[in-house]
Amino acid sequence: MSTQLDRQLARFEARRAAALPLPGGSGPHTSSFHFRQPPFGEKPKAKRWDHRLSIEALTQFTSELKVASRAGGPTGKAPKISLGTGRPAPQYFPFISIQMHAMNNPQDTGSDTINAEPTMVCTKGEAVYNLDIAMNYGYSAGPPQLLRWITEHIELVHNPPYADWESTITCGTTSAIELSFRLLCNRGDWILVKQYSYPGSGTTAKCQGLQILGIKVDDLGLCPDDLDGQLCNWDVQRGKKPFVLYTIPSGQNPTGTTQSLERRKAIYNIAEKHDLYILEDDPYFFLHLGEISGQRCGVDQGLEVWLRQLPKSYLSLDVSGRVMRMDTTSKMVAPGLRLGWITASSQVAQKFVNQMESGPLAPSGASQAMAYKLLDEFWGHKGLFNWLHRLSAEYRHRRDVLHRACQRYLPLEISHWATPVSGMFLWIEFTLSQHAAAGDYDAVLMVEDKIYNSALSNGVLVSKGSWFATDLDLDKVCFRLSFANASDEEFDVAVKCFASAAKEELQPR
Repeated sequence: MSTQLDRQLARFEARRAAALPLPGGSGPHTSSFHFRQPPFGEKPKAKRWDHRLSIEALTQFTSELKVASRAGGPTGKAPKISLGTGRPAPQYFPFISIQMHAMNNPQDTGSDTINAEPTMVCTKGEAVYNLDIAMNYGYSAGPPQLLRWITEHIELVHNPPYADWESTITCGTTSAIELSFRLLCNRGDWILVKQYSYPGSGTTAKCQGLQILGIKVDDLGLCPDDLDGQLCNWDVQRGKKPFVLYTIPSGQNPTGTTQSLERRKAIYNIAEKHDLYILEDDPYFFLHLGEISGQRCGVDQGLEVWLRQLPKSYLSLDVSGRVMRMDTTSKMVAPGLRLGWITASSQVAQKFVNQMESGPLAPSGASQAMAYKLLDEFWGHKGLFNWLHRLSAEYRHRRDVLHRACQRYLPLEISHWATPVSGMFLWIEFTLSQHAAAGDYDAVLMVEDKIYNSALSNGVLVSKGSWFATDLDLDKVCFRLSFANASDEEFDVAVKCFASAAKEELQPR
């Protein structure tokens, strides 16, 4: 029986069959519009963002040399002979082929496939994806083969409700965050983040001279009332009112929270009210684990149910083009690929390409070839979903083991955590109402440090909550525990040790 997913994939196949051949040559100009599902006119167009772009972005354009070097150049007709580019001659590239073995199931060890014929090959002169082209300078939006797959993926999963959206590849989310801050912010501007937030983005912001305003969080993530209140009561003496909101909405790092649909709609409405631009960093979107209640969830019930239970992204709610969504292969496949993609309005996406062209240019050609071969040729869209469904089941098991260990060993009368439904992290909060450190920031840090060092001295590494804090006014001791990498037995040993350190410091003697 044909499912909705199967029908959509059949439409993609029909569209590919009827399409013109992909542009050839090194670094051809391409766009998501070449691969989008028409008609576009039924959806509204994104608003313009000239008033939100940085001075750098407003004055940055593609050089004429880069435009001319793209296959076809500005005339659209590829020259027979090129004396205009600085690309090395591909016949002198020493690589003849890349051969890859891959798994379909995260539970496989790979031992039964490593000695078999390779599942994927990219070769010199290949018609589908020529290794010579992959290893040369390319167009910063991405090669057409990979960009086609990404565009289909965005349509399939998010289907943005406005017409003029595009995707473009990135060198991973760390690079995308740095470029997006440069694209939107000038030195001295404020950005909005959660009270506890991924420190990589904070470090990037501070290096660019940006100031960070932390918004309160609860078990469902960022609090809309505090966000609205901070903006409504903004003191202009502090500087320009913030308009960039950076958020990790699913399995947030470090708190593990996943915003409900109602919470996302409330935050998006506040963004409309205050004309905010949302940077949606969502690496844990597909690590959807479900509840721990013992009831069957999508992870148990099959692919279609699991897909329906995935969160609604901000991109899928975006009617005005005020969201830049950042996706990455780091948590889906492997972080060493250093490859991802952003999706935004055409205006913002093109400015992002300009930033790429004057900075990192593109991910490694080998990474692009490997990603295309795996995601399109070997897995396809459904194969990726099957992989992620099984991967989520693996992480769900690890989360459940860690959760049970916390229940078994932690002092429940002074500890609190919300079981994450996505991601890799469990956020533990210890209340200090009965502790001498209560209300004293320096004392809170001292307590945190003692627990951390006690656990570390016994061979257990956890992450301090203060490392993620944007506000120095801490009233509780927090720790982030990851369930990504330990075994069942190691979880038990580690939490027992961590709990012992916490009890020694926090419980009355």
